[in-house]
Amino acid sequence: MRWRISATLALLLSASPALADDVAGKLSAYEAEAKSLGMNLPMPSGLVGQPKSLTDAEVAFSLGDYDTAASALFELANRPGPDRETATYYLGETLYQKGDRGAAHGYFTAIAQIPSSKYYASSLVRLIEIAIAQQDIQSGNDALTKLAAVGQAAQLAYVRGKLAFAQLQYDDAITSFANVPKGSDYEMQALYYTGAALVAKKDLAKATDTFTDLISRKPRSAVDRRVLELGQLALGRLYYEREEPSKSIDAYLLIDRHSDLFPDALYEVAWVYVKSKQFDKALRALELLEQSDPGSSRTPTTRILEGNLRIRKAQAIRLAQITGTSLTNDTQDPGIEYDKATKIFNETHDQYYPSYQAISQVVDGNMDAAAFVDQLAGRQTHTVSTAPPIPDAAAQWLRDEPAVQRIVDIETDLGEIANNIKRTEETIARLQAVLATGDRMNVYPAIAARRHRIAAIEAGLVGIRNDLADRQLQLVNSSGDLAQLTASRKQLAQQYTQLGDPEQLYTQRVQETRRGYDAIETTATEIEGALDSSQAMAVAMRTYVMQNTPAMDSTLRGATTEGLDAAAKEAQQIEDELAQIRREAMLGKDLAGIGDAQIANARGLRTQLLRAQDAEQRALSGFAAASRDRGQSQSLGKLADRAAQLVAVLDATDAQLDQIVGQSLGEVKADLAQQQTILDDSKKQLAEYEQEAHSIGTDVLAQSFKDVKAKLYDVIVRTDVGVVDVSWSQKEDDDDDLKRLNLARSRELKQLKDEFKDVLDETTPAPKAPRKSDLPPVTEEGASPDSQNAPANDRVAPSNGTTPSGGQPNVKPDQTPAAAKKKGGGK
Repeated sequence: MRWRISATLALLLSASPALADDVAGKLSAYEAEAKSLGMNLPMPSGLVGQPKSLTDAEVAFSLGDYDTAASALFELANRPGPDRETATYYLGETLYQKGDRGAAHGYFTAIAQIPSSKYYASSLVRLIEIAIAQQDIQSGNDALTKLAAVGQAAQLAYVRGKLAFAQLQYDDAITSFANVPKGSDYEMQALYYTGAALVAKKDLAKATDTFTDLISRKPRSAVDRRVLELGQLALGRLYYEREEPSKSIDAYLLIDRHSDLFPDALYEVAWVYVKSKQFDKALRALELLEQSDPGSSRTPTTRILEGNLRIRKAQAIRLAQITGTSLTNDTQDPGIEYDKATKIFNETHDQYYPSYQAISQVVDGNMDAAAFVDQLAGRQTHTVSTAPPIPDAAAQWLRDEPAVQRIVDIETDLGEIANNIKRTEETIARLQAVLATGDRMNVYPAIAARRHRIAAIEAGLVGIRNDLADRQLQLVNSSGDLAQLTASRKQLAQQYTQLGDPEQLYTQRVQETRRGYDAIETTATEIEGALDSSQAMAVAMRTYVMQNTPAMDSTLRGATTEGLDAAAKEAQQIEDELAQIRREAMLGKDLAGIGDAQIANARGLRTQLLRAQDAEQRALSGFAAASRDRGQSQSLGKLADRAAQLVAVLDATDAQLDQIVGQSLGEVKADLAQQQTILDDSKKQLAEYEQEAHSIGTDVLAQSFKDVKAKLYDVIVRTDVGVVDVSWSQKEDDDDDLKRLNLARSRELKQLKDEFKDVLDETTPAPKAPRKSDLPPVTEEGASPDSQNAPANDRVAPSNGTTPSGGQPNVKPDQTPAAAKKKGGGK
């Protein structure tokens, strides 16, 4: 027996150095990681949404992301602090750039009440520009008076000129713009307005010189580049008015193709080419315009113009073929151009006729304009709609109407507010559901990640400490309390070991739960796809009914419409249910792993095991003096103490994180209650604004439908006229060809008769002598009654090579047929 104990001790002693090094390495790695986990603890306020910084708002503003900038600036402008004044000014500037001058006016006015503000003068300039846009000249003059006291010379001269220009005082405006110093930020803008004032005064020569000077300057900012492009466009128009097409074309083509003014330049340069009768170049410009701006409301006009140009080109080709000249290519066929023109007119007619029919039904009272407000604003909450769809062309034309565009902008803003309120409501509901579970481990993902790692390290330390304790027990004689503590520790360790890896199993359960919700999401998406197909079929059927209303039986039309409406309502109910399922699935994914009983039990058991290990280690420390290898026991004890200290550090960090979570949850609960009150008030205000906007939008749309109907009618008529023009031009060509053929035939016959007159005369038999019965009665004077008035017979008789008796030959050999005809008096 002793030799076995001695062998075991020898084996243990031989393995101890390697074991100690391995454990020490693991403990060192854990200690470094524990130190890292205890530093820079994440604060929950930073996770649920930090207050927006002014720098972030300014960056968003400089990038043109005005929605993001406005959201951040609104919070800063309504919160006391050093950034409030700057945020107020930039919020007004953001809204101004978005086109919401009414809302921007309030923020600029607030800054204009602070003469000491560094944004005071800039705010006054914006107030003057808003007054000009709103035709509020008095307010503009008031702001100008304040600006005169503090404003810079360039600012003052520029806005004074703009205000005079708005009042049609062009001479005063030119004088003010001339006072803008060279090199200032307003130099190029002032020069552009000077040219515009000269155009208004009909002084086209000076205006041309002014715009020529403008485009020769180098831009220093994005505003200057924009003014430069506008100057190039204005110069092209001036040269067009002055009958200088080549210079006009050069000015238009200076505009960069990436500019939003490029479609305008293409459209206008096409007309310059038309005026110069350069039809091929005009067609190329129109084709490029259709490719660069296919959704423009100018599209039907350009298409009709292209069709007419095809007709003119066909006529030019035909004329070149007739006259023997060549414009482009001798192989061109006028018929091809006529076919292209007919195709263009027919396609344009087919494209816009459904829109005309749809608009006509609204104007004629068959449909309510209110049903189309949400469609135009893009605020439809359901995929399947009960209202008939507006064709894209009609919708685009309606949106281009200034009044409708304003309604669309308002509805769009209301839609964004409604979406924000909806997301806020859903977020509050999710947070309240999470708080209701009472779980403090997984509420904040960043904190939860650290706590999970702490738990994983402690699980690893449990194994290390068990191994160290077992090796220490082999070096001492366990008895009394130590034996009891060891038994308790081993029992807890066995229970903990049976659980496997609690953290890994917990992660697997969370992933499996979320996969289940993902499957639900996939099914919901498939259902939505089916609804999309149903909506496409419904749109097709409604379009068919709309286009065939006059010819369709009223009973069938009514039954079809009722069936579509019933199907749409049912589909909307399904969509609402799907939305609710999605919300519940999202909440389920949020709650996955929160309040997990198994992981809670595992963590509780691990805590008990760690406490048991602490108690056993304290007892083992007292037995070290009686160890069979005192040095080895002390070494193992030091490693166990390091592990225990590491557990204490991790527990302290975990407790600190738990305290942060608890404090934050208290703040969140109070904030949620306050936000819920604000949310309820916001929903009420939104409902009031939506009702008012919808009412106004319905009235505006009713009038705009009439205007758009007239425009569409004009397009339809012009396309029909274009088809008639093609047919008429082809008829004129055919008639002209027939006339030319007849004329050529007559000319050739006459030429043949002239050339072969001698032959014809020689082969023509002489007339027979009349019978007595055919002669008229003889009067007393011996002559017929008409003999005195009858003309002499001037026909040249055939000579057959002989000379008539008593005279010369009728035709001499050297006489031409024409000379003989003149001499003989023949026809």
